[in-house]
Amino acid sequence: MTDPAVPVVLEDDPTPLVLTVGRTLRAGTRDPESRRLMASLRETVVVKSKDDPQSVTIRFGQDRVRVGHGIASDTHLVLTVDLADRFAVESIESADGAGPDAPLVTKVLRVLRPPLPHWRDAASRFWELTSRDPGMPRELVVVCEEEELILGGGLPRYVLSGGAEKLARVLSGTDVFLDEVYTGSLAVRGTMTQLSVMAGASLKVRFHA
Repeated sequence: MTDPAVPVVLEDDPTPLVLTVGRTLRAGTRDPESRRLMASLRETVVVKSKDDPQSVTIRFGQDRVRVGHGIASDTHLVLTVDLADRFAVESIESADGAGPDAPLVTKVLRVLRPPLPHWRDAASRFWELTSRDPGMPRELVVVCEEEELILGGGLPRYVLSGGAEKLARVLSGTDVFLDEVYTGSLAVRGTMTQLSVMAGASLKVRFHA
């Protein structure tokens, strides 16, 4: 018997970080271990960015998980994290003085860092969510070393190349597409207009998948 998925409910008019955390938690509901842990949590947890004032409050409950902006006063755990590195923890504040190895900390971090999908699965889901959007290429070619995945068909075509983990991170919305292109972690072949469209598509996946 599998654990039932706990619905993830976001506040009205959510901030970018609320959307990012919500997408991450929803991704976790597709992983059995993350889903089990999420269903077992009942605490209120704050996630703060180490680089800017962004913060969210996550309220884990029996029937749903609620995510809203800001810092609640009744928190059990405050995590200051690196948003560019899958919520890597910089510091921990706990109501009961729990350290990094405490069960609650371990559970929450596991939920915030669900396993990455295989790059092929991430690419297929990316295409499913974005291929009908205005301006998207008719064919997306994803290249990973000697492997190639062709999604859609026809012209115009767009080619995206990179390592397996980086492709999985970008196509699942974990990392920002434009950042990885500009740093050279991903290679692309297409027009500047297509680059802009793909950047928008990646943000759609990052915030709404």
